[in-house]
Amino acid sequence: MSLLDLPAFATAAPVLREAALKLRTSESSLTIAAPLNESGIFASALLEAALLDAGIPYQRRLRENVEAANGPSIVIDSAPVSQLQSIVTEPLCIHLAPLEVEALVASGGDSRRGILSPVALAAGLGNSIAPSGSMSRLLMPWVLAGNWLSSGLEHTYDPVYTVLRDYLSNEGYIRVVPMPEVPDVHPDSLPGIDSVALGAVRDRWGQLDLEGRAQSLSHLMKPLLDAELPSTARLEELGWHRIMAAGWERDLASQLSGFTKSWRDNTSGRRRQASDTIDSLLRTGQMP
Repeated sequence: MSLLDLPAFATAAPVLREAALKLRTSESSLTIAAPLNESGIFASALLEAALLDAGIPYQRRLRENVEAANGPSIVIDSAPVSQLQSIVTEPLCIHLAPLEVEALVASGGDSRRGILSPVALAAGLGNSIAPSGSMSRLLMPWVLAGNWLSSGLEHTYDPVYTVLRDYLSNEGYIRVVPMPEVPDVHPDSLPGIDSVALGAVRDRWGQLDLEGRAQSLSHLMKPLLDAELPSTARLEELGWHRIMAAGWERDLASQLSGFTKSWRDNTSGRRRQASDTIDSLLRTGQMP
C-alpha cells in the first residue's frame, strides 16, 4: 500500500500521480522552489530523495519569496487550499500547498477533517516517482514533520497526523514507542519533565509489566497535565507515542525540538542551516 492509497490523499492522488508521470518523462532539469522555513526544508528533502532515486536532475531553491523557475518547477506554497492547483504544462509547474482533507470517518459516521501538509504531499509525490527508492524509504518517517510542526496538535486531535503515523508503523517505516524506550530524549521536546525521574523509570522499564509501565509513565507525566502547553493531544504523543526509526537514538520529536530551537536562534544563518539539514537527511535519514 502506498501513501497515495490512503483516504486522506483521495483528492490529491490524481494530481500527484499525473505530476509524477510528467516528472519522469521531463527532459529538462527540475527546480524545487520552496520557502525558507521548516515546512519547505522537509518538503524539499523528501522530494530530493525521490528525484535522486529516479535519476531526475534538479536544483534546490529555498527563498523567503517563492517563485516558479523558468523551466520545470515544483512550487511549495504556504496558503491552505481546498484542492490542489491543476498542473501547468508550459513550462511544467506543480504546486503543493496545505490541503484540507477528510482524513477518516469515525465509527459513528462523522468525518474527521484535517490538513495534509506540503511535507506529506511531497512524500506522496515522491512515493509515486520512486515507490521502491532506497533514499525515499530512508526519509519516510519525516512525512510526519509537517503536521508535527504545525499548530494542529496544540488545539485538538489531528486525524491526519494519526493516519500518517499508523500507516508508517503498519508499513514498517517506524516504531511507535513510549518515552522511556527512547535512548536519548531531547529535554526541549517535553519541558517540565523530571529527567532524574525519567532515568529511574527507564532503568526499571524492562522489569515492569504492562500495568506497571502505564502507572509509572502516568505518574511521570502527571505534573504536566495542569500546564497550558503542551496540549493534551501533543502530551499523549510525547509520552506514549514517540516515533523511532532504524538506527535512531533520538525520536522524531527530540530531533525536531533541537532543530527548531536552533532555527529560532539562528536567524542570520538559516540558509546554511537549511542546506545542512537537507544534506544530512539525504545522507543519514536523520537531523544533523
